[in-house]
Amino acid sequence: MCGINGFIVLEDDLPDEKKLDLRVDLREMNALIAHRGPDSDGFFIKDHVGLGFRRLSIIDLSIEADQPMVNNDLGLAIIFNGEIYNYLEIKEALLQKGYSFKTESDTEVILNAYKAYGAECVKHFNGMWAFVIYDFHSKKIFCSRDRFGVKPFYYCIQDDVLFFSSELKALHAVCNLKNANHAKVYEYLAYGYRVNDGETFFENCFELLPGNNLIVLNGKIDIQRYWELRENQYQHNPNITLEQEYSALFEDAVKIRFRSDVPVGILLSGGLDSTAITKVTDRLIGSGALDQKVTQAYIASFPNFEDDETTIAKEFIKTCDHIQLKEMMIEKKELVVDFEKKLAELDHPLGSFASLAHNNIMNMCKKEGVKVVLNGQGSDEAYAGYIQYISGIFLISVLMNSPKAFLKEYRALRDVNGYSRGFLFSQMFKALINQSRASFLRAKYQEKSIEVLDRGFVKINKKHFKNSYSFSLKEDSFNKYLLHQINHQGINTILHYEDISSMNKSIEIRSPFMDYRLMEFAFSIPSAYKFSEGVTKVIQRNTIGKDLPKSITENRKKIGFKTPFLDYLKSDEGFRKMIFEILDRESFTRRKIWHAAEIRQRFEDVGKNKEFPYWRIINLEIWASAYGIQNL
Repeated sequence: MCGINGFIVLEDDLPDEKKLDLRVDLREMNALIAHRGPDSDGFFIKDHVGLGFRRLSIIDLSIEADQPMVNNDLGLAIIFNGEIYNYLEIKEALLQKGYSFKTESDTEVILNAYKAYGAECVKHFNGMWAFVIYDFHSKKIFCSRDRFGVKPFYYCIQDDVLFFSSELKALHAVCNLKNANHAKVYEYLAYGYRVNDGETFFENCFELLPGNNLIVLNGKIDIQRYWELRENQYQHNPNITLEQEYSALFEDAVKIRFRSDVPVGILLSGGLDSTAITKVTDRLIGSGALDQKVTQAYIASFPNFEDDETTIAKEFIKTCDHIQLKEMMIEKKELVVDFEKKLAELDHPLGSFASLAHNNIMNMCKKEGVKVVLNGQGSDEAYAGYIQYISGIFLISVLMNSPKAFLKEYRALRDVNGYSRGFLFSQMFKALINQSRASFLRAKYQEKSIEVLDRGFVKINKKHFKNSYSFSLKEDSFNKYLLHQINHQGINTILHYEDISSMNKSIEIRSPFMDYRLMEFAFSIPSAYKFSEGVTKVIQRNTIGKDLPKSITENRKKIGFKTPFLDYLKSDEGFRKMIFEILDRESFTRRKIWHAAEIRQRFEDVGKNKEFPYWRIINLEIWASAYGIQNL
């Protein structure tokens, strides 16, 4: 797990002076992302390519595994950010083909796999990655990003040079990016979305989309998709039940994510997903399937916060023989220490205040000497965990496809989960209309953010959000909606903030539920195994859930990672003072994209405007100021 930077000259007649400047740029980029890899750095420059690297040593800690890794016998050089969890199996297959290895690293496995399989190598990988390979002989540059975009790959083309990096701040520095992408700013302020469309918050700066390769040859750029999550991709074993198949997949997804030459911990909450990972880990250790005798689980507690899950987690951990619990207490004041500095370091405007809390948790893990942690990300998106957001589309799908079951499912959502009739019918209405239209209506009438934005700014940019999902009578709209959230929207926002937050503290996050096999499996089983009679993640509850306390498996309250941001605005005088100092700055009051005086009025009476996007307004202003944005 590391950070990568580099440049690719697209024209051969670059002046010598410019080539020297590129070397300086490469070193500056490496310095700016030093936090991603504090263990070592390295550079490789050959022909028209420059590669920079910062290493966080996880697998094969020796200097032989440092990067850029150059193999003159193969005629290849690589920089690689991520982990290939099944590298041992791939290595064995390559050894049988006659390939040799000098290290125990997964990086060298990628190099040999590329030599053996070419661009098809990525289809053999189970992991998270962003890597760049330079072929000395063909002069081809092969770049790739993992299936879900867990690891970032940003790029910008300037003066016939393609610059790329793991973080936007590096490109901002060397490409002098001073203009914001108005469309992305609008979508963030109005809707809170970070739509997965290849654009970034900076104008003329892009990201390689998940499941894509980028190839540069003879100055030409070719982007090719190699994978996309679809329905019915998974090839089932007809000799076992779906429950047996799921259990085996989940156990293996956890097991291979413990492959590491440094200790691996677990981020624990009182929820179903992280406790399932913890319980399976405990079982794997007990059976001897994992080498270590004990694993640390880390839980963040928020004293006096009503949704704190520490008590549930402490009760659960008593059922584990090989897991030690480490409680990390986060006081309210700690969350806002160096508030602006932290937000600027986190690279781009983030979805919620939880991002800042997550960064504090990562900092506490770092102080504990942690380098690698597992978390439960991905289960909610694939296995229908977010009842509040899926209830409408689920009921509509049931009504269309199994009308006799509608009343049973409707009553379950009311009686089991406590949703009102008005809420459920409003969610059903929302499911029927175009999502971009629904988002606009929510922004205008619920959050009331549209009225504080400049009318011209809204008019020009509101059509940019083109949603590939729409309700259909002919298809399973429920699964189609869940797929859309993974491929284009919801999970993308989470993965971005988790990567930048964790790597900001030199910590690698691994997510078993993001294993592409589990994702493909989720969309190759009947919906009833995911959501039925008001119960989410049915197959998970019916398998590993049987070994978990009922306080977890029968808990219908989906908390997520909530933090008391509005409490700060209402009751913490020091925090309010800091916020109003930001609102009084000339940079804020002179922005053309919003009406500063009206926004200030909203902040003065938070109680009357609970749905207003306070966080997004403040985060955008801090980001724009930190990066010297000139066109807002």
